[in-house]
Amino acid sequence: MADFDLPLLDFDLFHNGTPEERLQLGEALVESFIKHGFVRLRNHGITDEMVQNIWKWEKKFFAMTEEQKLKIYHAPGPDPQRGWSKKGLETTSKLRKENYVGVDKSKTTLLDEKEHFDCGPKEETQFPNLFPDEDLPGFREFVYEYFEAAQNVCLDIMRACEVGFHMETGTLVEKCIPAASELRMLYYPEVAVETLKKGLIKRAWPHTDFGIITLLFQDGLGGLECEDRRKPFSFAPVPVNPGENVMVVNTSDTFTRWTNKVVTGGLHQVNTPPGLQNQQDGSIPERYSSVFFFKAHRGASVGPIKHFVTEENPAHFPDITALDFHREMTKILY
Repeated sequence: MADFDLPLLDFDLFHNGTPEERLQLGEALVESFIKHGFVRLRNHGITDEMVQNIWKWEKKFFAMTEEQKLKIYHAPGPDPQRGWSKKGLETTSKLRKENYVGVDKSKTTLLDEKEHFDCGPKEETQFPNLFPDEDLPGFREFVYEYFEAAQNVCLDIMRACEVGFHMETGTLVEKCIPAASELRMLYYPEVAVETLKKGLIKRAWPHTDFGIITLLFQDGLGGLECEDRRKPFSFAPVPVNPGENVMVVNTSDTFTRWTNKVVTGGLHQVNTPPGLQNQQDGSIPERYSSVFFFKAHRGASVGPIKHFVTEENPAHFPDITALDFHREMTKILY
């Protein structure tokens, strides 16, 4: 919808503003999460240099041969994803029944036109990370540097949410340590307009993520769309800010559970970029993006937090650990 406007907040106010500005930032952040499931942030803590290095390393990784990438192939299953997932392996379409309206799900699978690399924390032992060290030296070191920076930004966003929700300090943060988040680098190959018009393939189908929040950077092409909640299951482009270091943040399913539906997961998809949607033939250029799935620590409960449970709004979700919830949701993707 043309007049859709996703808030762009200056996160530096949370760190360096007055107490009043810090409170206002926290409340504005929470308000956008409740209203849209999304927000955009500037001065968020990921440097310009690091963002440029994301694109540099992504292009190097996805330019490797299939033979090289197969050395760190991710075998489908319910556990956290590690290494390289080939195109068509993950099917986000299965996460929302609305995607299959008018489609016989028993005969047709709506596929994603993307491939990706995933890793967990540097200290990971339960689900070991996979890196192409021989074929791409230096990649592992950058990925871990970026992971640590993104994890710290997410913890700060949780602190800001505690302020915005007028919660006791540490209520959210303590559920996120030690880290169990996942960093993902995404590549959407060039695709024919004709292929997309058939309606059986999207770059990513409408879905919500499993974690608490997701940090996202998209390249200059664009294509990310979030739900315009004034008309459910309709979508509006998330603006690309050329020359400006803007991070997109969406809420995810664990936050829905923690807040007992006060915040709901930000529904989103990856579509044809706005400037190319009237194109009738030819192809849509390749696209890169980077996401950081911020997760609760694996033993944390993802049932509702007491702050959000009242007589008027009793608990909507049972207690379950973050790892069990992750496995439950990941099974759907394959």
